[in-house]
Amino acid sequence: MEITRLAEELGLAVEDVRSLVLTFLDSTDRDLLLLEQAFSEQDAEQVRRIAHHIKGAACNLELTAIAEAALAVEKQARSGVLLDPSSRVALIRTEMDSIRTRLERGG
Repeated sequence: MEITRLAEELGLAVEDVRSLVLTFLDSTDRDLLLLEQAFSEQDAEQVRRIAHHIKGAACNLELTAIAEAALAVEKQARSGVLLDPSSRVALIRTEMDSIRTRLERGG
């Protein structure tokens, strides 16, 4: 994720994009908790909806690794088969931590 390039593409100030990314991270933290709850309840439709939401928001911010992981969860849920998403959730969290670290360093 290149904040400066993304800001130029969106026609926004760099600080506005940073704010959007931070909002995404906070929202996704909550979404991941809901995703895990929906999975524990074996609610495939809710899992699909949450994963779709994460994927869409990540795509808008060009957060490819997060979008791909969420897409994999969404596809599973759409098929009605709920396999343990913990590895995908862990990947999303790891990527989010990396983004937070880059933002804290001014990147």
